[in-house]
Amino acid sequence: MTIIDFHAHIVPDSYPARPGGVSEPAWPEMAPVNESLSSMIINGKEYRKFESFYWDVDARIEQMGNNGIDMELLSPLPELLSYWLDADAAVVLTDFMNEFVGNMVRKAPDRFQGLGCIAMQDPQQAVGQLERLHSEHGLKGVHLGSHINGCSLADERFYPVFETAEDLGLVLFIHGIKPGSLDRLLGSPLMGPVLGVPHETTALIGSFIMTDILGSFPRLKLVFSHGGGGIGAVLDRFDMVWNKFDVMKVNGDIRPLDYAKRFYYDTVTFSSDYLGYLVRRLGAGRFVAGTDGPTEIGQKDLPGFLSRAGLSASESALVTHENAKQLLSL
Repeated sequence: MTIIDFHAHIVPDSYPARPGGVSEPAWPEMAPVNESLSSMIINGKEYRKFESFYWDVDARIEQMGNNGIDMELLSPLPELLSYWLDADAAVVLTDFMNEFVGNMVRKAPDRFQGLGCIAMQDPQQAVGQLERLHSEHGLKGVHLGSHINGCSLADERFYPVFETAEDLGLVLFIHGIKPGSLDRLLGSPLMGPVLGVPHETTALIGSFIMTDILGSFPRLKLVFSHGGGGIGAVLDRFDMVWNKFDVMKVNGDIRPLDYAKRFYYDTVTFSSDYLGYLVRRLGAGRFVAGTDGPTEIGQKDLPGFLSRAGLSASESALVTHENAKQLLSL
């Protein structure tokens, strides 16, 4: 079984020096701990330690072999998307990230493909970055967050980015980030990633449906992380309300369930049973395999996880590699 991991993150082993004239305090740095471990420093504080397989091609390939992965679609960690930085600083940092991902792909193009990141807080500059990462670095698309400093990615101000991505045939891989209302998620601070991030993705999918994003950009390749967050749990409620109230149909006549079947989703749900349910509702042609690796909270044993989802042989082939190859034009 060939497996392409569509959701696999990288972190660089170093960052460029902060450019002169840029006072951005959140400029990241990497401080080596030992030969195989480095610490990311932001605002003078350690954010997290990272193992060398986040950036070392040989170490990465060895880990892929141990995990039964044939190819990875590399993307910057969500924390590196940089929307919260000054726009000019973010362009410098994300351009660097795009070059870094491109270099990893060039070292082993039979094992890696790549997604970049762009400074969405300045859509005009982001369009130029899209063109460069495609033409100069051969990347297949970009990793995007669910909102840009509180503004939904579905907002029309980002349509120039979508238009360019559609024209270039680029994939938009979307991940929930920086969830709001964290003050109402009591308990561990990890409740934000556990519950808030999937909610972010769910809200964005609903917003894209209600604004008929594919009516404006019918060839746009939209892929949502973590199985679309909680969208599978609310589709029937969404359909019921859509059928009952005409105000829900203002932007189109496609019911939410059918619209959701036009997007793509990764398999990082951590439940083979739930993945099987999603595939039955939305179709095997809409799913790509993923681990959210190499983080320690990623999906382990991807081959086993997929085999337990109850997919037929033809469905399994679509999910493990055929859909990914089509999306990435491989």
